[in-house]
Amino acid sequence: MVKPNIDIISAIEELPPFDNEYVYDIGVKSNDPYFFANNVLVHNSCYFSAWPIVKDDVENGVTQWNRDIAVDVYNNIADLVNDSFPEYMSQAFNCPSQRGSVIRCGREIVAVRGLFITKKRYALLYYDKEGRRYDTDQQPGKIKAMGLDLKRSDTPKVVQEFLNEILKSVLTGAQQDSIVDKIREFKNEFSQRPPWEKGTPKRVNNLTNYSRKEQQLGRANMPGHVRAALNWNNLRRMHSDNYSMQIVDGMKTIVCKLRPNPLGYTSVGYPTDESRLPDWFRELPFDESGMESTIVDQKVENLLGVLNWNLKDSTNTSDTFNLLFELE
Repeated sequence: MVKPNIDIISAIEELPPFDNEYVYDIGVKSNDPYFFANNVLVHNSCYFSAWPIVKDDVENGVTQWNRDIAVDVYNNIADLVNDSFPEYMSQAFNCPSQRGSVIRCGREIVAVRGLFITKKRYALLYYDKEGRRYDTDQQPGKIKAMGLDLKRSDTPKVVQEFLNEILKSVLTGAQQDSIVDKIREFKNEFSQRPPWEKGTPKRVNNLTNYSRKEQQLGRANMPGHVRAALNWNNLRRMHSDNYSMQIVDGMKTIVCKLRPNPLGYTSVGYPTDESRLPDWFRELPFDESGMESTIVDQKVENLLGVLNWNLKDSTNTSDTFNLLFELE
């Protein structure tokens, strides 16, 4: 048994419960694209396109280009890269050819379109993954999405499904007008929902500790969703409600924004497992426009903002009435 070198461990931290959030891969402080991990030279994935090189020849009829040819081209590129490793390892690291040949890369996917937003946040419509085709039975392929809101647990299921729908439309070639129409239609439908269905899902941790600090200090700093959960418990107690669930550590909640009110509460969170919302909660002054902006407009902007389509203004449903009766 190999005894681990505990001297290199700087810190061990317990993570709170999580719901399908992303855990990012290894990062390094330098800008080097490769590094050693447990004495193995590793490299993050990279995406590149041969299309800019062959584009003119394809358009001039000199070179043929289709999905099958693209797969063959990228397979050949992966093989050429692997063949280059022994010599590179020898020159860069004085590594014997036998060890240098161990370094390998693999061609993962071939995609027709991609949406690259920021580092570690992108989406690709791929039709081949490691030699297996997914553009069969009249299907365009599959979407690979990394770091996007349509995967986050703080995005309601109905909004996740909508974001996935418009993302698929964009990656299959839909134009701006079509996407704007889809967003307007969804926003109109979403606005008809009860206000408490427009909140943001959040899991509450350390509520007991924050509540204790609040009692000791009178007013303690805490995350917004924890404050919202504490507000629910306080309102429940103020209304002598012994039937509704009390929020405790680890519970899933829906956080709703509030308009200005005598209590000064800016938000309130209710348990997702609460089967019957009490009347005192339903009568709260919910900030519906604020929640719609956060849960729809901001999510759409996070996803498609890189396209510079100004979707927030062009899909502003609040101006629909005025536009219908606008004077010439």
